[in-house]
Amino acid sequence: MIKKKIHRAIQSFNPLKQLMASGGLTFMFRIGGLGLNFLVIYIITHTYGDGVYGSYSLAFTLAQATGLLFALGFPNAIVSYLGLKSINHPFSQHMLKKGLKLLIPIALVPLVIYFFGSEFIAVHIFNDPAFTSYIAIAAITVPAMVLHEFVLYFFIGTGNFVKFNIFMFVVPNFILLALLFFIKNVPGHHTFLFYAISVYSVLAIELLFALKRHTKADIETVSLRQMVKFSSPMMFSGIMMYLLNWTDVFMLGAMTSSEELGHYNLAYKVASLGMLVIMSMNVVLAPRIAALFSEGNLHELHKTVKKTTHLIIVLTVPLVLGIILFSDFILTFFGKDFSGGHQALIIISVGFMLNAATGNVDQILNMTGNQKILQNLTIGGFVINVALNAALIPRYGINGSAMASLITNVLFNMVCVHYIKKKLGFYTFA
Repeated sequence: MIKKKIHRAIQSFNPLKQLMASGGLTFMFRIGGLGLNFLVIYIITHTYGDGVYGSYSLAFTLAQATGLLFALGFPNAIVSYLGLKSINHPFSQHMLKKGLKLLIPIALVPLVIYFFGSEFIAVHIFNDPAFTSYIAIAAITVPAMVLHEFVLYFFIGTGNFVKFNIFMFVVPNFILLALLFFIKNVPGHHTFLFYAISVYSVLAIELLFALKRHTKADIETVSLRQMVKFSSPMMFSGIMMYLLNWTDVFMLGAMTSSEELGHYNLAYKVASLGMLVIMSMNVVLAPRIAALFSEGNLHELHKTVKKTTHLIIVLTVPLVLGIILFSDFILTFFGKDFSGGHQALIIISVGFMLNAATGNVDQILNMTGNQKILQNLTIGGFVINVALNAALIPRYGINGSAMASLITNVLFNMVCVHYIKKKLGFYTFA
């Protein structure tokens, strides 16, 4: 029955075949990447313990959130600017090089802040002096994460989905696994140092594939002021969207033990399997939405969004139900202590399933000139999430944080659906 629905959804809209092909490729790469990522978690938890994994995950979340902030929204902006132009197109190379020149000096700012403020942040914010080393490593990691993210989205904007998938999911995980496997008997914070090495390595490799020689043709130029004005709402919405999903990690890091944080983070990563389909479709759908909107073809845009959302629902529901059914088995695979995240996993999974039902709402707003609306909605969602976490964590622990995440994400997605209807005239699922 499910197979027939998928086939009917694909056949009923021809352009969706192309989206499905690229999205399916990303889906397979993302599954492989998650498998490698879970192998990383397995090695860290079994070699160094769940406390080290809790610190590793907190440092990673902090570095990634900082990277999103200092990327200035350029990754999403370049997708909108390029609209599937060739990687060799003079304008594509112009935007890539202009973005890199701007981001390199900006990315050095968090390096200085975190490096010299590592002890203060560890002691006074996270109440964990041992976390100082992780923050110092995060300092040198953030610049590479900023540039890595920008180049990845450059590949999306130019339609190079295979390169995006390889450099996003395969190369960094293989490098990290190799370091974890061959280098033993080191302090726990070296696990995050290995991650830093993997990011710098993959950045060096992907730049060789992204940067091309091109003649200085008569191309449309974009000023720095125009780029910042266009991308700044995307920057705020991007960082707020990230914090919307990861506020619980930061607050649990400040309010609970590193062991509990490790249990929650693993539960969240397992639950995020339920977002595989929607995140995979996001990669290929964003440039398609940008292209259709720039052409003024709202009818085709609506058709694409509706069919994609239906497909996401059909594929996501059985996936999430499977995660819930086998949740205890999956968690205890990483260690018996991780069974404490069982209820949190179920709560988060339900929230992700409801998210999938609304479709790719954030990218629709971002790619249709409504990035300021998305910015305001994400700020509101962030405030609500912080308030709920502050109220529920002291009483319910990691389950309270999971409930806060569920409530916030459902509210956020429903409001996004309302604004898409108001601005574009259609619902994502109808």
